[in-house]
Amino acid sequence: MSTQQKTMMFTVIAGLVYGLWFFLAPGSYMSMMMFPEDLVTPALTSQLQQTGMALLVISYWINATSGYVTKENTSSFMTHHAVGWGIFGIGGLYILASGSAMTTDNPFLYQNIVFLGIAGVFLAMRNPKTD
Repeated sequence: MSTQQKTMMFTVIAGLVYGLWFFLAPGSYMSMMMFPEDLVTPALTSQLQQTGMALLVISYWINATSGYVTKENTSSFMTHHAVGWGIFGIGGLYILASGSAMTTDNPFLYQNIVFLGIAGVFLAMRNPKTD
């Protein structure tokens, strides 16, 4: 397994961890992200659980297709991972900015910056090297 293939497994593991967390304990995630308890509603909790299910499906799909990664298409797969993380990070920053919540005391700001950093790592590692 190449370094790039191992790196792509990070997305699977992150999706599993966050997917299970969002699905099984959405309140603990909202609490950690300092979401006001009085604003947590059943609809919001259900939406976070739906997001968890989506992450679990994405993790499954990435893992199921990992056998199709070859030396010739590694760069393409790494680029797709980078774009996915980048969309998550940029989309999150857009949501914060459009809701006037882009403040340094908002943990979601830092989460989205981390997602952009992960996208950068995938982009930097997209060219196959011999392992």
